[in-house]
Amino acid sequence: MKNGKVSIIIVNYNGVHFLKKCLSSIKKQTYKNIEIILVDNNSHDGSIAYMKKIFEKSKIIKNNKNLGFAKPNNQGAKIATGEYLFLLNNDTELFKNTIEKLLASYIDKSILTARQISLRDKSIRGRAGAGSDIFGYPYVEDHIEKTRIFYADGAALFIKKKDFIKIGMFDEELYMFQEDIDFSWRAQIMGYKIIPCWNAKLYHYYGGTAQMNFKKSKQYVSSYFRRYMNERNIIRNILKNYSTPFIIFILAGLSLFHLLEIILFSVLGKFKVVKCYFAAYKWNIKKFKSTMRMRKKIQKGRIVSDTIILKHMYFTYAKLKNFTRLGIPSFE
Repeated sequence: MKNGKVSIIIVNYNGVHFLKKCLSSIKKQTYKNIEIILVDNNSHDGSIAYMKKIFEKSKIIKNNKNLGFAKPNNQGAKIATGEYLFLLNNDTELFKNTIEKLLASYIDKSILTARQISLRDKSIRGRAGAGSDIFGYPYVEDHIEKTRIFYADGAALFIKKKDFIKIGMFDEELYMFQEDIDFSWRAQIMGYKIIPCWNAKLYHYYGGTAQMNFKKSKQYVSSYFRRYMNERNIIRNILKNYSTPFIIFILAGLSLFHLLEIILFSVLGKFKVVKCYFAAYKWNIKKFKSTMRMRKKIQKGRIVSDTIILKHMYFTYAKLKNFTRLGIPSFE
């Protein structure tokens, strides 16, 4: 088994109630060559004081405002001294041998994604990574093990530090949501493999640090912020990561689906949701030059064609499946 140091990076915002169990599970790891890096987004719930009490030698970055998820992980990676990085959500609890299993499974030029079991329903087998439709929306088969894994979930992503840097780290313009899909997408363009690690297990509360939930009626509940961020980041990822012959058709298809959703939500009188779509396109127009600069870098480093990448994606629109299974989401 590999024996390099593992730097665990935890991004936190007022999550001390989650941190307690997360840090406790880290203390119990069978693998001991680790360092803990907490990147705190200006919490006011005693998170930092608690971290210092539990892990005196931990590294702590204190941001003076909430910087989301992408940039704080990059901040942690830059000061990490470990050979490996383990990006971990604060609403997770590791099994005792999680890190040991990840190290044992690691191969060169890979990104590992640990198996996440829902803390809300431990009877569910859980998943290790997820698939993606051709637009970049997450997609999971009904039988989870059959899913073609396209990306490593940022809640439990394991990678060598040098590779995280080489791939370009997370796109900080994305702020939060879709940054892990984008990162895994760019990695595959550069020839890296996304590997699900089913025997490296952890519990995950899911949505503990973001607004997502289910009502008792099992209706999916999201937020206006989440819808806006997802749509704007999906557009940026398409613009950056597809090569020229494909980008036109994919973006045209996405725009058509967005138009249909705008019509649907308008008919339902959900005009705040409609505003999210217009705001997403407006943001991308504003950031167009930035997106094109990053696109140029990505395409210059391409060694795997889109025809190969698309074989790992689903030729469908993932949100259609969600609409069919869960109905129209409620927004709060």
